[in-house]
Formats: sequence, C-alpha cells, structure tokens
Amino acid sequence: MQVYKLFFQVLRKQKGQIIMYLVIFLSVALAAASQGEKTGGSTFSPTTYKFAVMDADNSEISRALITYLEQGNEKVHIEDKKEVIQDEIYNRSISCVLRIPSGFFESYLSGSENNKMEVIGVPGTIYKESFEQMITQYMNLVRGYISGGFSVKEALAKAGKADEKTVDVNVLETGGKTTHSYVYYFFAYVPYILLCLCIVGISPVLVVLHKPQIRERIQCSSFAKTNRETILGTLSAGLLFGILYLVCAVIGARERVFTVQGGLHCLNLLAFLMVALGIVFLIGQVMKKAETVSMVSNVIALGMSFLSGVFVPIEFLGDGIIKAAHFLPAYWYIMGARLIDSGNYQSSPDLLWRYMGIEVLFAACFVCLGLALARAKRQTKQTA
Repeated sequence: MQVYKLFFQVLRKQKGQIIMYLVIFLSVALAAASQGEKTGGSTFSPTTYKFAVMDADNSEISRALITYLEQGNEKVHIEDKKEVIQDEIYNRSISCVLRIPSGFFESYLSGSENNKMEVIGVPGTIYKESFEQMITQYMNLVRGYISGGFSVKEALAKAGKADEKTVDVNVLETGGKTTHSYVYYFFAYVPYILLCLCIVGISPVLVVLHKPQIRERIQCSSFAKTNRETILGTLSAGLLFGILYLVCAVIGARERVFTVQGGLHCLNLLAFLMVALGIVFLIGQVMKKAETVSMVSNVIALGMSFLSGVFVPIEFLGDGIIKAAHFLPAYWYIMGARLIDSGNYQSSPDLLWRYMGIEVLFAACFVCLGLALARAKRQTKQTA
C-alpha cells in the first residue's frame, strides 16, 4: 500500500486550499438555499414610478395626460427649481419630471414641433425610457382617435380607458410548484462544489504521482497494483469530501436532511461523486503541471453547471442547450434532484434510479478512458 500512503501524504499538503474552497462554496450554497426558501408564490409585480409634473400649459390635454400617468404611478409635488429637481432625481426620490410648456395644446393639435414636452431624468436609465414610452403611447392614441374623427374630448376619454384593460400575469409552474424546498437548493450546487473540490484537491496529487522521479520509484509494483491503489486513494479522498459536505448539510439543513427526500438527495450526491472522481482520474492522466489545476477546475465546473441547469434553471435554457446537456452528467444529477424534490419519485422510482445509473455510467466511462490513457503512456515509455 505504498502508493496509497503516498497519495494521502501529498493530499495533506492541499488541506488548506480544500478547506478554503469548502467554506466558500458552502456559504454560497447556504445563501442560495435561504434565498430560495424565501422566494415563493408569484414573484411578478408591476413597476411603479414616482414622478413630478411642471404643467405650464394647464390645458385639457395636459390634465388628461397627468391623470393617465397617475394610473399605477405616484405623482409627487416638488419645487420648480433646477437644483431641487436635480437633487430629487439624484437621490432617487423621484424617477422623472415631466415639464409641459405653455402653448403645448395648440402646438400638438397643429402638428407643430414647437412647445414640446420634456422628460427630465437620468439619461439612459430604464425609468426615463419607460416613462417616455408611456407618454408617447398615450399621445399616439389620442392623435389616432382625433384622426379617426373623434373630438378632442372623446379622444382623451377613449385613450384614458385604453389603459384599463389588464392582463393577468402568472408565474409558470414546474412540477406543480413554483419554488423548491430548502434541501433542494442546498444540494443543487453539488455538481459545481464537488467538481471544484475534487479537481483542486485530488488532481495535484495525481500530477505529483505521475512525475518521472516519483513514477520511477513506484515502478517496482505492477501496473495493475499501482493503478488500483491510485484509484483507491482517489475514492477515499472523494468519499472524505462527500462526508464533509454531508456533515455541513446536516449542520445547515438540520432535520430536513433526515427525511426520505434528504436520503435520496444523499444517494444522488454519491452518484455524482463517482462522476467527479472519474473526471479527476482522467485529468490526472493528462495534466502535467499542478499550476493549471485551478483553470481546468473553473472551465469544467462552471461550464457544466451553466449548461446543465445548476446555475440557470432548465426552464430558461434553450432547446438546443438542453439537447447538448444530455451529454453532461450534471444534467442527469439535476433531473434526479428535481424529481426527488417534486415527490414524483414515489410514482416513478425507476426513473430516479435510471438518472443515477446514467451518472454512474458516465463515471465508469471516465475511469476506463483514464486507464486506457495510462496504459498507452506506459507502453509508449517501454517502447521508447
């Protein structure tokens, strides 16, 4: 067991970095779980604006416009001074100020560009642009009704009623619920956390073991025995990371982990742990410098997490991305986690085991590919 002992001697030197990553990622997972639990029901609410009006025209159309803008918004009174207006907008006490010049009514009816209204706000912000859009929409409606033969009074009345038509907005539900449980949000980040931990923690050890001077010392052992002890060390380190995460899950989620769903989440975590270790073993056969481990970790973990529904919910991914995600093990982990959280695993348990089985198959493929590369490298050195 010399290779196995050497494995953990080298792994101890990575403990500081491992603890740092574990603390950071667990903090993120806890924050996401807490935030996800607070977010429930319908999360949509219409945007309202606080605005002020400087109406120098005081005409029929200017008063109707102000009444229209007050629907769903809040009109406030401020002094008509440049410094006051700038301070109120700067402090975000109001979103915009509408200035209607004297003679605007006659200018508007005649189609003249003189005496135009002015919207004062922070340039380029959504508040100013949205407010201008509301004004433009209303004025275009009024002009359209007047062009259609209605009087000014009738046009103003019809344009004002046009905004009374509302549309009910409902948040789309998935699996009969709009939010997930606390435990789901805690375990949803497992692919990213385990990939980073395993790659950053174990890959440098494999790189050290594959250095020529180290390899020459252990070549007295058979090829099968060397790889068996290397795989055993990788599995042991991975299980240690998994246990550490589960301990933290118990601390963070407490009794919620000690349920049927919590137990299934743990099994799903174990299945993906095999995937992470398979990827680590494969990387260990390819990488030659420990300095590139962090870069590889970010590319693999972040790329797989963004494309598989870890960071971005699957509902917001395009069809093409979802089809491509079928070739990534993290996608099947998330599908299993969603099935567990929805409770549908009770009616279709075979589907859950199928998802976990696919994860294990991915892990086996990575290990077999790593073994093939290791054997090819050994044969190349023997023939050289």
